[in-house]
Amino acid sequence: MKLRIFLLIMMTTSMLFAQGRRGGGRMMTWDESLNLTTEQMQQITELRETMQPAMMEIRQNSRNLELELRQLISSGDPDADRVAELEAAITEYSVAIDAIMAGHRDQIRSLLTEDQQMIFDQHSFGPGDRQDNRRGNRMGGNSNGRRGGRTGSGRW
Repeated sequence: MKLRIFLLIMMTTSMLFAQGRRGGGRMMTWDESLNLTTEQMQQITELRETMQPAMMEIRQNSRNLELELRQLISSGDPDADRVAELEAAITEYSVAIDAIMAGHRDQIRSLLTEDQQMIFDQHSFGPGDRQDNRRGNRMGGNSNGRRGGRTGSGRW
C-alpha cells in the first residue's frame, strides 16, 4: 500500500513538473514568422476566442481534480477506488485538451497559404515545444520535435 501511495505521489508530482513554466522568454509572433495578413490574424483571433472558454473550463476542472487527488493522497489512508477515479478523470481531461488543441491547430493551419503552412509546421510556437527543444527531445520527442501524439502546443 505504501508503494502505491508513493507511486501516486510521484505521478502527481511529475504531472505538475510536466506543465513547465509559464511565460518567460520571447516567443515568436505570427506576423514575424508567418507574415499573416490582417484578415488571417482576425480569423485566428476569432478561433482562439471561441476555443478558450471551453479550454479554461476543462483546465479548471482538471486542476480541481488534481487538488482533490493531492489532498486524498496526503490524507494518510487514501481510498484506492477514489484515487483511481480521479486519475481516470484527469486523464480524460488531458485527452480532451489535446484533442481541442489539435483541432485548433488544424483550423489555424487551414487558414494559411502553402508557404505559411510549411513555416507553421517547421517552427515551435508554444511553451511546450520550446521546453522539448531545450531538452534536446530526450523526453520522448519524435522527429518533428513533438511528444507522442500531440500535435498542438500551449499557445495555439
